[in-house]
Amino acid sequence: MAKTLSRRELERREEVKLKKRRKSVLIVMTEVALCLLLGIVCYGMSILNSYAYEALDVNVYKETSTLEVAENKSEITVVPQTSIVEHTNESGEVIATEQVDLPPETKSSTGYRNILVLGTDARSQYSFENGINTDVMIIVSINNETGDIKMVSILRDTILKMEDGTGAMAYDKANAQFSVSGISDTVSMINRNLGLDIGEYVIVNWYGVATVVNQLGGIELTIPNEKILTYFNSYLDFTNQATGLWAPELHAPGTYLMSGTQVVAFCRIRYGGYNDQGRTDNQREAISKIFERAKTLLSQGQINVLIDCAETGLGNVKTNLKLSDILYTATELSSYNMAGSMSFPQSYTTAGTVGNYLAKYGVNDPLVANNFEEEVRQLHAFLFNDPNYQCTDFIKNVSNQMYLDRTGQ
Repeated sequence: MAKTLSRRELERREEVKLKKRRKSVLIVMTEVALCLLLGIVCYGMSILNSYAYEALDVNVYKETSTLEVAENKSEITVVPQTSIVEHTNESGEVIATEQVDLPPETKSSTGYRNILVLGTDARSQYSFENGINTDVMIIVSINNETGDIKMVSILRDTILKMEDGTGAMAYDKANAQFSVSGISDTVSMINRNLGLDIGEYVIVNWYGVATVVNQLGGIELTIPNEKILTYFNSYLDFTNQATGLWAPELHAPGTYLMSGTQVVAFCRIRYGGYNDQGRTDNQREAISKIFERAKTLLSQGQINVLIDCAETGLGNVKTNLKLSDILYTATELSSYNMAGSMSFPQSYTTAGTVGNYLAKYGVNDPLVANNFEEEVRQLHAFLFNDPNYQCTDFIKNVSNQMYLDRTGQ
């Protein structure tokens, strides 16, 4: 004869069944959440792996004396990762894949992190042609303790001692080194001439800048007068055609919310009274506003917009930054602040043929520092708050040779 269960026992059994069902639902929900998280991570990794990676040569010159912000160094360890890196050709097609084990990277919380940003005349999507000049050369220096960022534009026609250059090839415009021998020699040249220890670089093209600005929703910039407006519209028409993107011409001076190719055109103007120093001022202003716009979107939680920017922007970047570097920098975006900018050199001579640069080196319209050694000292005082920087013998010799060549001796 079957035993009749008491009401209390029945309730207890129902409660046990309910707990089991709740546990099953919780497990399923957890698995779904983990799958979604994994999917987001994989999507993010695929975006970040879309850029063109090129390491610097191991023999790239760096000045060994690195200024520290504080005596006691603390460190931030970035979590190690394994990544599948896709190698693409100039058309953006994947031609090979490689599994890369990214070691734990330790970043100093003191001192400075110096990155060279180059803008090339490569106009089309995914394009990084060799043999072209780098008309945008910006040193980005990050104070690791304060998060302050300072930028210095090297004026493109600035005469520097070329890396491994001798005789008639010893001195040339700074923007020529990349077209002659590539990124590693370009970094070495700037480090050696300016007494720096740059070990990271980013190369961008027109298309990448234009599309990122479009996805950010544009930035506000000002056209000051009719003469600048004429040059702006001329550059804009050419940039529209070169990139395959489009933005309308402007019909009057004023402040505008500019879209992608308009911003690129704004950054290219060097006539109508701007010259190259005015153009680099425009470039740094645009970079600062792009940076501030990205910070604003981050603070508003618009992560999807920044992900879209990363997907397109990184596809038009060549760099030696590793995945862990990019992730670390992205997570710290809100802690960075634009703290000032300038161009290099500040005092210079440029008027057609200067001294014997044309006859001796075949250089037309050079821009020559009036006192190169002093300009380097001022650079270090600005970037690193170091008014007592002692120039290397190499820099002193370059400065002396520039004086002789500028004065035609």
